[in-house]
Amino acid sequence: MGFEWLKFVHVVTIIATVTLAEGTILGILLAARRREVRTLRALLQVSEVSDRAANPLLVISLLFGVLAALAGQISLTASWLVVTYVLIVVGFGAIGLGGGFRHLERLKRAAESSPPDQPSHELTRLLDHPWSGAVTVLPPVLMGTIVFLMVMKPDLW
Repeated sequence: MGFEWLKFVHVVTIIATVTLAEGTILGILLAARRREVRTLRALLQVSEVSDRAANPLLVISLLFGVLAALAGQISLTASWLVVTYVLIVVGFGAIGLGGGFRHLERLKRAAESSPPDQPSHELTRLLDHPWSGAVTVLPPVLMGTIVFLMVMKPDLW
């Protein structure tokens, strides 16, 4: 498979990954800000399903990205790629290791046990917690920055 096809598969799978993962996260952010319990419940359930598809797609995309870089004679140590690696490891590592995924799980349990028309005290407490903003805002910001780096390929040093 040539460079163009490898790059095409890389781009298509990353677009699918971002759509599945970030689309639901942005919906969760909006529902949380509006305190829409029914919508929040539904989107938290959808995110479980979409993550099951998004995670393998991300691995496939990364694999095809490396293969495309090698086939296209793109240095895997190019400055824009190194910054991308750091953003992926530090950014998503901070979310996972810092408790972001556990917070989403607690949010889901609280939404399920909350009355449908208004958030319970526990759900309100979790929605007001700083992690609620971080786990919903940080991933789209990271992905937007990574997409910028991948498309523009700036020479950073």
